[in-house]
Amino acid sequence: MSRKPDVSFWFDTLLHSFSQILFQSQRPCGALVLLALALESATALVAGLLGCGAALLGARLIQADRALVRAGYYGFNGALVGLALHLWLGLSWVSAGAILVFSAATAPLIQRQIQRWRIPPYTSAFVLLSWCAWLLAAAFDLQPGTTPLQAVEPGVTLLQGLEGLVRGLAQVFFLASLPAGLLILAALAVTAPRNAAWGLGGSLLGVLLAVLGNMLADPMLFSVSAIESGLFGYNGALAALALLQRFPRQPAIIAAGMLLATLLQPLFSLVGLPALTAPFVLACWLTLMLANRLQTRPRLAP
Repeated sequence: MSRKPDVSFWFDTLLHSFSQILFQSQRPCGALVLLALALESATALVAGLLGCGAALLGARLIQADRALVRAGYYGFNGALVGLALHLWLGLSWVSAGAILVFSAATAPLIQRQIQRWRIPPYTSAFVLLSWCAWLLAAAFDLQPGTTPLQAVEPGVTLLQGLEGLVRGLAQVFFLASLPAGLLILAALAVTAPRNAAWGLGGSLLGVLLAVLGNMLADPMLFSVSAIESGLFGYNGALAALALLQRFPRQPAIIAAGMLLATLLQPLFSLVGLPALTAPFVLACWLTLMLANRLQTRPRLAP
């Protein structure tokens, strides 16, 4: 019996898993994402593939729906776990083991969310399990994600803001280079030009609010280096892309979600947790619940 159908299935699943991080399900999008990872960091690519593979293995063990697996719904949270742990711990036998365990654990969590929840789970499995890994690494004094304090820098220049705008798209995958951001932008444009436009719009909103925060509030919390590297752009971009799928003709709802995701992000720094994509997830959940309530509210007779 020919094995071509299985090869095609897993090839599609791999590419769709990485494109689903951008809420797309197209092979060219996934291929460009993998190219961005490969060009910036070979070890990040390995970690992402390892996380994706572990998540898909977990999906197979729980006999997840094959159509959902092929569409990438069970692979993308695991890929993000792999990329996050690579950022914090590098790539070693210890971190590889952690990636396998925590990424595989995303599968049963996603299955339960799909079966029980009335709102999309988005990247919540990735956030919860990555926080667990982060706290566990901190308990063993591995110091995940710590960076030395930096001096307060002068105001943001136009060039730094523009770089932060594009790098905000790359930061969805824990990448920080301008070429990586351009490749992610191309990955969105391949699916549809409006996806690229909304992704840039979400990142732009984050950059603008961070610049205001740098000038008017706390230059340390809204540091120039963080703005330039795109750290304030990716949650707004993800919110725009996710809500665009649900409300394609309601830009006001999309903009509200983008704004909320951007405003929530600094709060995680204040409580001492890595924000990851939690601001985006919370913002989209709140936006969906509010939109659903408003749309189902009975109209009063005139």
